[in-house]
Amino acid sequence: MASATATAAADAANNPSPTKKRKIKLSGASTTGVMEYLQLSLPKDTLRDLYVDASRGRFICRAVLQQLPETSQQVVVRLTCCGGKFPKSLADVWCKSKYWGEKQINEMVRWAILEPSSNESTDLVLTRQFFQGFKASLHSLDASPWNPLNAAQIQFIEQEASSIEGKKVSFPAMTPDDLERYTQSQWDAVLHYLVGTPNLDVQPNPAISHFLLETKLMQPDPEYTGDPEDAPLVITRKGYDFMLQDNTQQVWHFVVQYLQSTERLGNEKAVIFKREALMVLICLSFARFGECYPTSVISKDGRRIVKDLALFGLLYVRKIGKKSIFYPTRIAMQLVGGMEGSASASSKGGKRSGGSGGMWSLSSKALDSALSHPYPKDSSHLAIIVQTNFQLCAYTTSELHVSMLGLFCEVQTIRRLPNVVFMSITRDSIKAAFALGIQAQQILRFLEKHAHPKLRTGTASPIPSNVVDQIFLWDRERHRVVWDEVFMHQCLLDGEFQAVRQYTTDLQAHSWSNEGRNQLFIKYAFAEQVQSFVRQWRAKTAAG
Repeated sequence: MASATATAAADAANNPSPTKKRKIKLSGASTTGVMEYLQLSLPKDTLRDLYVDASRGRFICRAVLQQLPETSQQVVVRLTCCGGKFPKSLADVWCKSKYWGEKQINEMVRWAILEPSSNESTDLVLTRQFFQGFKASLHSLDASPWNPLNAAQIQFIEQEASSIEGKKVSFPAMTPDDLERYTQSQWDAVLHYLVGTPNLDVQPNPAISHFLLETKLMQPDPEYTGDPEDAPLVITRKGYDFMLQDNTQQVWHFVVQYLQSTERLGNEKAVIFKREALMVLICLSFARFGECYPTSVISKDGRRIVKDLALFGLLYVRKIGKKSIFYPTRIAMQLVGGMEGSASASSKGGKRSGGSGGMWSLSSKALDSALSHPYPKDSSHLAIIVQTNFQLCAYTTSELHVSMLGLFCEVQTIRRLPNVVFMSITRDSIKAAFALGIQAQQILRFLEKHAHPKLRTGTASPIPSNVVDQIFLWDRERHRVVWDEVFMHQCLLDGEFQAVRQYTTDLQAHSWSNEGRNQLFIKYAFAEQVQSFVRQWRAKTAAG
């Protein structure tokens, strides 16, 4: 007789014993930005090679220096001015011990800024590569590795293109708002493709579709009964997680996969190409948002990388006549800092200032502009207000946002106004999201990221505390009880209960038993094996 029983999860599973921390090398997918990727995922020899690049090494050194606390930055500058070497005991006098010690020195060693010190060494020594690159940086007044096109150069490109085309050609002047809309449209196309929105206005590039399949964000429909090669792609559980991330995380996910794809070129070519890709990504952070640059200022491999990054929406690239130009987008320039924003230190010396305040201020400005428009219009912006009664109010006109909210909100409760959507968060809707592989933390992160600007005041969460607690409680319900499919065995003979219980325990098939009723509940996968044992045991008992 088959049935099911519930067994309580062990407390030890919820309270694991502490284990000793170990230093591990993160994979690229575990990082959040270019600089963290440099420090945690690249060999130190590759990092040193970046420092000594003839034309861009000084900008790599500047970017690395910006990742350090202010006290460490001062030490690096002074060491460079002292020839790259200085007694450690005297260098300690430069700083208060509160902000300078072995922790800061070890961090600089990980960045290949300082040479690893031995027990006999009494000096702080800059690595030859960093010393050479940062010394060049101190001697240079260039704020950017590339010079933007000026008015005269733009006019010349227009005239040259007009003579080639035989008609007047206008230069594509992109404003910062145009670039923001371009980036958002590219990513909206990817997300629409993920959720299967029909009749898309902007179709993603085939390379993006291939990427979604390779990274298992999508998969061929397992329920398709026709030719497997013609099976449509459907979103996976991993894809749902990707969809609820913010744009910066999504872009970095793409970039990491792009960097890893270069390994297929072969050992030597892969190292050279990845090195060039990292150079381009870091140099983008020194470019000016809204300025136009010619592709002729970068190498041949760099121009190929620029075209590839344009597929992701990181750059806006256009060809005018024989010339190609590109505009960096804001999200490309933010990749260096990762999700924690700028790494600049506080004036008191030591801790990096991070958080999402900078990103919030940018989105707040765009949202305020969109929401203040007198008439509803197509907008890629989303502003969410979560109320204490679990009602969700979303200011949006995008069907994509409605689909995303429908992942964890009750679709049947939806009410629409021209630019506002009302939905409810219920236990069933949250449970349905958990069934898709979405986690409670991902839902709360999404709601917080897209909270209405008026709610982003002070340090308090924009989500009511009772809603946060309830979502976590619903999440814990999944782990509080563990369900096992079992087979109930009724013992009939004396001694049978003890024999079967001992056998199932040794077999790790025992779920629960009641000696008073002579009943055992056995894991269903072992039902036939246990029944065979019972028949043999009964036959042996009857014969004996």
